[in-house]
Amino acid sequence: MGAHFLHERGENMRERGCSRLFLLILGLLLLFASPMRAAVVATISTAEVKSKLDAQEMFLLVNALSDIEFNLEHIPGSINIPAGEIQTTDKLPQDKETLLVFY
Repeated sequence: MGAHFLHERGENMRERGCSRLFLLILGLLLLFASPMRAAVVATISTAEVKSKLDAQEMFLLVNALSDIEFNLEHIPGSINIPAGEIQTTDKLPQDKETLLVFY
């Protein structure tokens, strides 16, 4: 009975240790990921995009569909960055003030 109790106690301690490790990792992820997720995402209408294009305002128009879809049809002046490549592409401007419009 004593060995069984120690075995159960050891398992409980390991479970608590795993839970604490999980919470620590989760906390660190939230701490370091929060600044990256702080960007403001807004919706812009088609009319607003057309107005910006007509006024030749500076912004980057990004088609986030596949290369095939982009080649079939896209807005003139837009660039193609498929959604799966957005985080790893070098096509986005280094200037964080540039307006990005994804469609």
